[in-house]
Amino acid sequence: MWHQAAALIAGVMLAHGALAQDAPTGGSAWSPEAWPLSHMDPGEAAQIDEPVGVTVLAAPGDANPAPDQPAEAPAPEAAASAATGTADGIGLIEAPEGALGTLPDVSADAFAESAGIASFVERRSPEPRGAMFGPIGHPPVVVELFTAEGCSSCPPADEMLGDLADRDDILALSWHVDYWDYLGWADQFARPEFTQRQQAYAHAWRERAIYTPQMIVGGTDTLIALRPAELMALIDMQMARPAPVLVTSSQKADGGFQIELTPRAAIARPVALLLVRYAPQRDVEIKAGENRGVSVGYRNVVLAVDRVGDWDGRAPLRMSVRADSTPAQSFPSDTRHAILAQELGRGQDVTGPILAAIRLD
Repeated sequence: MWHQAAALIAGVMLAHGALAQDAPTGGSAWSPEAWPLSHMDPGEAAQIDEPVGVTVLAAPGDANPAPDQPAEAPAPEAAASAATGTADGIGLIEAPEGALGTLPDVSADAFAESAGIASFVERRSPEPRGAMFGPIGHPPVVVELFTAEGCSSCPPADEMLGDLADRDDILALSWHVDYWDYLGWADQFARPEFTQRQQAYAHAWRERAIYTPQMIVGGTDTLIALRPAELMALIDMQMARPAPVLVTSSQKADGGFQIELTPRAAIARPVALLLVRYAPQRDVEIKAGENRGVSVGYRNVVLAVDRVGDWDGRAPLRMSVRADSTPAQSFPSDTRHAILAQELGRGQDVTGPILAAIRLD
């Protein structure tokens, strides 16, 4: 039985030896345990070529579409034109001048490994965990929406994300950014580190601006204008690709879970393990700013994210998730949790392909 407040303690082992880590100050140490795994047979699998950048799918009637090829980021005037929207799409609003900013040093990265132990609240129901036993097929495709309560173009995108939130094969996450707060309504879910995540994607893809709403699929693809058919085409493309990581899960005697990640193909860059906490449903009545008088139902609202480990992606990794009576932080009782395994980008920010997503409750 999980405690009302529980902590994630992950022991990370490689195929031939432990990953030694110093105990973090101010909290409990990671607890590596000796779990030798047999050496992985590299087989004949080739590296998966993941496109990174802005993907614009062809409009109906266009000849020879190439949906899997990255396109050059739009010029600011193109983004401004997109803000007017179309009959079947969602217009975009470019962030205020200077919002793209410069990223902090890696040492000050908002997703740097936290000094404390990541905490959990009580798991509300054991039923979803039962489905995790044994090998998991294709991991859920992660769809990230960067949104804001003060963005007048965002409510339709929020609704679009809500349509995906109940699907088992998709992990939909709503990241609220803070650069629209100056318009007169402060977004209660916005965090500077969420804005930094969007900035990091933009810098990695050499985009000239950031904007809302923006959806990113699998850490690799985004759309200039949000249309449901084109979004689903991107999701289907992600699902059609062979999963680069095999995920298995089993229950332990102490009530916790043991999760294993096994690479099925060469992984180009180191992998960060992110613990994401999110609220499944939040209804907000906006009383000021551009969306004054609008009531919005938000789904899977990200509350916090912590980088809880790193993996070289070369050998199988085993991670133990178990209950602990000492919480590091307090979160709402309905908080849910997921682990993302995401490659580092060229600048060592966490902006690469999302290799696996694991729901923990």
